[in-house]
Amino acid sequence: MSGLRERLGRLRGPAAAGVTPPPPPEAGGEWAQLGAHIATSPAGSFVMRRRQYGADSVHGKYRLRELADVDAQLSCFHDGDAVVRLEELLFFDTETTGLGVGAGNVPFMVGIGYYTGELFTVEQLMIRNPAEEHAMLVYLQELLGRYTHIVSYNGRTFDWPILKNRFVLNRLNLDDSELLQLDLLYASRSLWRNTLPSCRLSKVEESRLGFERVDDVPGSMAPALYFQYLAEKDPAVLQGVFIHNEHDIVTLAALTIHFGKLLRPDENEPVLISNLDPEELFRTGLWLEKMARPTKAEQYFNVLYEKLMNNAASIQSAEQEIALLQLAGYYKKIGQYTRALELWKQAILLKPASISLQLEPYLELAMYYEHREKNLGQAVFYAEEAWARLWRRRALHRGDRKINEIEEAWEKRLARLQQKVRKKEMSLRSQADSYPSSSDNRVRTKRSKKTPKPTYVSEGLI
Repeated sequence: MSGLRERLGRLRGPAAAGVTPPPPPEAGGEWAQLGAHIATSPAGSFVMRRRQYGADSVHGKYRLRELADVDAQLSCFHDGDAVVRLEELLFFDTETTGLGVGAGNVPFMVGIGYYTGELFTVEQLMIRNPAEEHAMLVYLQELLGRYTHIVSYNGRTFDWPILKNRFVLNRLNLDDSELLQLDLLYASRSLWRNTLPSCRLSKVEESRLGFERVDDVPGSMAPALYFQYLAEKDPAVLQGVFIHNEHDIVTLAALTIHFGKLLRPDENEPVLISNLDPEELFRTGLWLEKMARPTKAEQYFNVLYEKLMNNAASIQSAEQEIALLQLAGYYKKIGQYTRALELWKQAILLKPASISLQLEPYLELAMYYEHREKNLGQAVFYAEEAWARLWRRRALHRGDRKINEIEEAWEKRLARLQQKVRKKEMSLRSQADSYPSSSDNRVRTKRSKKTPKPTYVSEGLI
């Protein structure tokens, strides 16, 4: 019976079992080597590491204080009149024990960053064991009330849901209904998904922010290093994890500056814009249009249009062909057919990279002249040109199912256009037959002008 009582006591907790919980570990000098200390509160204790960046601090090509000049532009990330103020932005990133979002994934380190005037402060909260999680979450709970926006990188679907789960499991209330998520991963993918090998934060900061990490510990190694610390109790094991997380937070601030500058309407950098790849020019233009910056978007599209029409030597033929068709499709969508036609005709002149890209401008031109200009002759011309080009390459793709389907589609289109031409010719011919010629009209007019022959009574008797 006593054994059952002891087991029930252990389930109810240390106090119910009559066991006094052990005191929190004393703050020694072991964490000082990492620039950290033990933060203690009535809720408990945890490890705190704080770093401050001054007004002249630089991360890559940006000064951290530059965010004060563009913070208002970040309101474009949300619908409505959500005002963004510098000191109400909380930069947020976690290091977790796994990759899932379930209850078994624990954020053992939470990194946050915030501005106070021209100072940028990074705080890193770490738990030395699961018992310290409650104290860390209480600290965060008190802190979150000061901010309106959470700036993260994939935090909206990963880091933040995990943190909310931990609040629930620790029976703490987290009201985030007034907090707006500003996740920079989606903007990065919109701009660079086809121009960078990866949209990971470290790749983006290296290629677009000009900051390169040295001897960085990848985030994927953080769980293993944390478990090693739990086994060895040596804080030095986590030094690389602290530095990695700190870089992530500061990079978030620099990347926010980058997007803020892109969104600023009066920002005009034609030299920098002209150095961008066609794909990035096009994607940036689409993103700016989506973010309610049509004038700025038009600037990017104009630069891309000039580069493509002038056959810039720096653009490879395959890349140029894709950019021509993308930009032509955009102009078609907004109704600027003059530019779209020029781009489609320019694409025809290029050496084709693939059969699908090769035929697309012919298809667009055939549809344009058939449906918008009602010029069946031009529509038939481009359809026949496409069929001739397809026929010349037929021997290279004999038996290819996809090519056969393309051939059948073009055969049907060409037959339909030719049938429409024949119907139109027959209609015109029938109209011409139904109306008398001009000479007949003149004869009839002359006859009608003659004096009618008088009719005599005797003639009527004959």
